[in-house]
Amino acid sequence: MIVTIEKIVYPGRRLGYAEGATVFTDEGLPGERVEVEPIRKKKNHVEARTTKVLAESPERVRPRCGHYLACSAYQSMAYDAQIAVKTEQLRDILAGLWDFEKKGLDFVASPRTWHYRNRVRLRLLWNDGRAQWAYHHPGSEREFIAIDQCYLISEPIMRMLDALLGIINEKNLQTLFEVEARESRSSPGVLLNLHRTDDPGVNPVDPIITGLDPHFSLAGIVSIQKSKSGFKERLEWGRNYIEEKIGSSIYMVGARSFFQVNAEMLERVIEDMKALAFGDRGGRLADLYCGLGTFGIALAREGGEVYGVESEPDNIVFLKRNIERNRLTHFQICEGKSEDWAPSILAKKMDAVVCDPPRKGLGAEIVRSLLQHRPRNIIYLSCNPATLARDLKALRPEYEIKALRAYDFFPHTPHIETLAILSIR
Repeated sequence: MIVTIEKIVYPGRRLGYAEGATVFTDEGLPGERVEVEPIRKKKNHVEARTTKVLAESPERVRPRCGHYLACSAYQSMAYDAQIAVKTEQLRDILAGLWDFEKKGLDFVASPRTWHYRNRVRLRLLWNDGRAQWAYHHPGSEREFIAIDQCYLISEPIMRMLDALLGIINEKNLQTLFEVEARESRSSPGVLLNLHRTDDPGVNPVDPIITGLDPHFSLAGIVSIQKSKSGFKERLEWGRNYIEEKIGSSIYMVGARSFFQVNAEMLERVIEDMKALAFGDRGGRLADLYCGLGTFGIALAREGGEVYGVESEPDNIVFLKRNIERNRLTHFQICEGKSEDWAPSILAKKMDAVVCDPPRKGLGAEIVRSLLQHRPRNIIYLSCNPATLARDLKALRPEYEIKALRAYDFFPHTPHIETLAILSIR
C-alpha cells in the first residue's frame, strides 16, 4: 500500500490516505510517499507499519540511533521541524481554548538535544550466553530491540553501561534482566538499580563493585525484585539516592522516585511557574500529585503554607527528607490520593494550586473541587495535551487561561510538556 503522509498527529502517528481509507503509520514526514504494511484494520482507519520511504522530504535527516523508532521516533526530522510539528499538534488539540492567532505559542526548545536523559532503564537480552542492552519494541511489553548506543542517554551513563555490559558478560550474571541508571547534573555519581530474578545464582553485586573503574563515580547499587506486594528494594552498596539541585532547591531522588529526566528544562519550567503565577506574591499553596516535592518545595515562599499530597510510600520517604533538607517548616504532607484530599485542602482557600498529573489528567473530583473552591491561580503542567484540553474545557466556567507555554523536555520524541496558568475569572 502506497501512502502520502499528510501530517503527523499526536502522539507521533503519521496520517495519510490510500485506497479510500485513512491510514496511520509509524514513519514518514509530511509530503513523503511511503510504502506501508497494514497491521490491523479498524472501523474507521487502517493501522500500518512503514516499510520503505519512496520520496524523501527535505526535512529528513539521518537518525543517529539505529533503533530510533524504539527510543525517539522523531530523529528522522530536523530539530526545527520537530518543534514545528509539535506546535501544530498543540494548535489542533487546544483549538478554541487559546487564541493562537493573537497570542501565539512560546515553545521552549531544549538547550541540549542529545545526551539529555539523566535516567534510563534497559532490558538485558540473553542470546547464546551473551547479553545485549535493549529497549521495548514500540507498543509491546514482550518484544525488544537490541541497541549498541543511544544518543539520548547522558554520556557518563552510557560509558558506565558499556563497562557494565562487559562485566555482565564476563561474569555471566544471568540473574539480571533489567538495569536502571540515574545520575545528577549537580553532584557526581550514578545510581544503579539492578532488576533481578529470584534465581539464587551468582550474586551480581560484588563483580560490579570490583569490576567498575573508580572513575565512573558510582553513587550506589540497589537490588530490586518483584514480589506479591509490589517490589522489594535492597541497598547493596553506597546510598539509595542521588542528590539534584534545581535553582536554589535540593532534592534527594530515590532509586524508584519519579523525577524529570531533563534537568535543564525542569529548571526553566520552575522559573516560569514563579514568574507567571506568582510575581512578587506568595500565599497558600497546594501541590497535588506532589511526588518527592519537586514543585511544592521550589515554589514555597517565606511564611506561606504548602500542602503536598502524595500516595506512594517510596515518594513520601523522600518528600520528608527533601522538606527537611530545604529547611521548610510550613510544608504539610497529606498522605493519600489527590482525589481524596482535594476537597478538604481546597476548602482552605488556596492562593495557588499546582497540578502535575499523570497522563490521564485530573480526576473528576479534583475538577469539581477546583470549580467549587476557586483558588486564585492554577498551575497545570501536563504531559498529555489531549487530557489537558479536556480539563481546561471543564474548568472554563470559572477560569481563564492567563498563560500557555510548551517545553521540549524530550527532543526527538513525540512527547510534549505544556504549562497552563489559569486565573479565576
